[in-house]
Amino acid sequence: MAAIINPKGLTPSSLRVAYLLESTELSGGVKVVLTQAEALARRGHRVAVVSPEPAPRWFSPTRAHFERSSFRESRELAAAEVRVATFWTTVAPALEGARGPVFHLSQGYEGGFSFYADRRGAIEAAYRAPARKLAVSRALAERLTRQGFGPVENVGQAFDRGGFFPAAEPRNGEVPVVLLIGPYEADVKGIDVALAGLALLRERGGAFRLRRISTQPPAKEERASGLVDEYHVAVAPGRMPSAYRASDLFLGPSRSGEGFGLPALEALSCGLPCLLSDTPGHREIAGEAAWYFAEGDAAALADTLPALWTQDARRRARVEGPARAERFDPAKVAGNLERAFHAALAERAP
Repeated sequence: MAAIINPKGLTPSSLRVAYLLESTELSGGVKVVLTQAEALARRGHRVAVVSPEPAPRWFSPTRAHFERSSFRESRELAAAEVRVATFWTTVAPALEGARGPVFHLSQGYEGGFSFYADRRGAIEAAYRAPARKLAVSRALAERLTRQGFGPVENVGQAFDRGGFFPAAEPRNGEVPVVLLIGPYEADVKGIDVALAGLALLRERGGAFRLRRISTQPPAKEERASGLVDEYHVAVAPGRMPSAYRASDLFLGPSRSGEGFGLPALEALSCGLPCLLSDTPGHREIAGEAAWYFAEGDAAALADTLPALWTQDARRRARVEGPARAERFDPAKVAGNLERAFHAALAERAP
């Protein structure tokens, strides 16, 4: 049923904004969209998230509204001054019948993912459509610009740190627990590189327990590796902070095609030592608060990982990680979005 929104309390500068969300399945990308919508609503705007799928049970906004509707039949889209497409498939519906500016929020260029290879032409067409591009990181904005999809505005990443804080005391287990997050099937996540590096480390006599979290069941390659000690599927966002605090270090092997590695930011906020692939995106997220290995280099991963098991590394991560994560404030992102929306509306004014 469509949401009924009470406009009481809106100011003359308040905007009616509608996000088009194709899927409400559990994912970091959906969480970012919902966090943006909620942050904008907290600034006094009338914000709706429109999707043909049911409202997610794992995220409950208090200010933004959710409308379950097809895009063509949506009352919120029809009334919106600003529309925000959140995936390449939602760009065309956002443009259809729009009475105000349309934005395309990109969290990663899908045309670079191997599992979208058969749809690359359609993805490129969506990125060339006349929607204003928004990116969640500087690295992604620069990539989209290089590929000719500009201009692109970097609004930054919206990260709600509620619940993501270090444990009262670091874990004191004899065997370190390595946390690795993401689906094996998405090659941009680099899970195959992580498993190869961990296998090499174990061949050298390294002792560790591997905790895997993914939205998908384990791939046959993972089952065959014999490396995984725990495998958790579709962990609710509210339980994720505990998963970080119950681990000793975080491994982020994503390739450069990753738009923004949200788990790396969550791990930093929880004070975990983080070993990340050396990509522009990871450097933008973590800066000097993390450790790095050469992207795609399993041997470099195996060489570097033991350095994160020391007490010095733990102390450094507990101080520098949360401080770094504070930079990604949803209110700041909402302010950037607000300015972009008002500027676009001003350009259209007679």
